[in-house]
Amino acid sequence: MGHEVSTDSSSRNSSINTNIGVNNSISFGARSPFIGGGLGGGGGGEKATMQNLNDRLATYLEDVWSLENGNAELELSIRQFLENKTSPGSRDYSAFFVSITPASRCLPSVLLNTSIYLAKDNAKLAADDFKTKRENELSMRQSVEVDFAGLKRVLDAPVMHVSSLEMDPGPTPDLNAVLSEIRKQYEQASAKNKKELDAWFQEKVGTEDSTGQNMLSVLYAASFFHLHKCLSSAPWPLEGTLQETENQATSLEEQLVNLQGDIDRQGQEYQMLLDTKTRLEMEIAEYRRLLDE
Repeated sequence: MGHEVSTDSSSRNSSINTNIGVNNSISFGARSPFIGGGLGGGGGGEKATMQNLNDRLATYLEDVWSLENGNAELELSIRQFLENKTSPGSRDYSAFFVSITPASRCLPSVLLNTSIYLAKDNAKLAADDFKTKRENELSMRQSVEVDFAGLKRVLDAPVMHVSSLEMDPGPTPDLNAVLSEIRKQYEQASAKNKKELDAWFQEKVGTEDSTGQNMLSVLYAASFFHLHKCLSSAPWPLEGTLQETENQATSLEEQLVNLQGDIDRQGQEYQMLLDTKTRLEMEIAEYRRLLDE
């Protein structure tokens, strides 16, 4: 840039010198006898014109000299700026270091405080998460306990029923022996009645005539037939009652087997619920331990 200014300055100096020479020649020409003779002594009009041209040239020269002076000052300023310009490595940043040194010393503490704050915030969020999980697990545990209590009542009912069925009501009498005893009593009663009828008939035979004896014989035969019929048909209702009792006993045994199967199945479900409850209690204890830590 400085070289370009110098070139422009040299060209301008050359033009100025040329103009000065022209001015001088013009001025001298105005005064020379040749110009005056050539114009034939044209008078004051030509002198005024030449004077006007000389004034305009003088004004132009003054402007040129003013521009040259400004150009020289600008060139000097540029040269001084280039001479005073230094590289970035040689600059002095001590004033800036003085300003930023306290802040740089506080930077590790700020970073540490920030990391502590983030860790605290993360721990708080984790604690809230564990608290929410604990509340959910607690509600699940209460629900499972309610279900467990209901299933326990359902399980206890068949157990109590089985216990009542398994209670010994005492020695069961032998139905066959009872029937034999009843049959024996009927036979004894039949023999006794027959003997009494025989005695009664013998007593009446002596006082009645033959017609009466025949009627009594018929009556005796009819009574004996009716009594024998009653005695022979008496054990059958008891045998039917025995069959019904045996059928009821068989039905009760089948119900007992089915009830035992239901009890076993409910016992397995109870064991599964108990395992689930134990696992939930272990998880809740683990959550509580983590929260305490």
